[in-house]
Amino acid sequence: MVTKVSEKRGILRFVDVFADVVGGIALAFMVFCVLLQVFVRYFVNLMRVVSFAWTEEMARFLLIFVTFWGAAIAMRRREHITIPILIDRVSPRVRLFLRLVFIAIMGFFLAVVIVGSTTMMRVTWRTPVGSGISWLTVGRVYIFVPLGCGLMVLYLVLWTAEVLRELKYPEHISQETKEK
Repeated sequence: MVTKVSEKRGILRFVDVFADVVGGIALAFMVFCVLLQVFVRYFVNLMRVVSFAWTEEMARFLLIFVTFWGAAIAMRRREHITIPILIDRVSPRVRLFLRLVFIAIMGFFLAVVIVGSTTMMRVTWRTPVGSGISWLTVGRVYIFVPLGCGLMVLYLVLWTAEVLRELKYPEHISQETKEK
């Protein structure tokens, strides 16, 4: 059962709205950086006077952020790509157990990614990314990975709670589980 942001209360609603707003701002800024780069390169830089070298790097780093942050939002909405050929052929109760297996596998994968990315973050904290953005280091770029994965873990925990509730109280099995 995917709960809409408008139906949530308290801190969960804040986290959902915050995730959506931050993701939207990052995506908009990434598009702005790319458009600025194209505009300066092809229209303003005819006389080779103006250059914004930082826009290419910033767009690349924002793409990394938007990828992991957007994956967390997709996890909350349960919009990741799935191939439901087998899962659609089983009973709703078996489907719930299969979801728990999927959640456990995703949790393990996310734990491995978080550990690896925090290790890389510590190792590369002072390594410069390039010439365009002097204050940004590779380690700071790696922050995006555990942030997005941590948000995915939060949504996995909430999803686990929903599945366990549906297993404990079969009469509350969501329409989403029944229909498929």
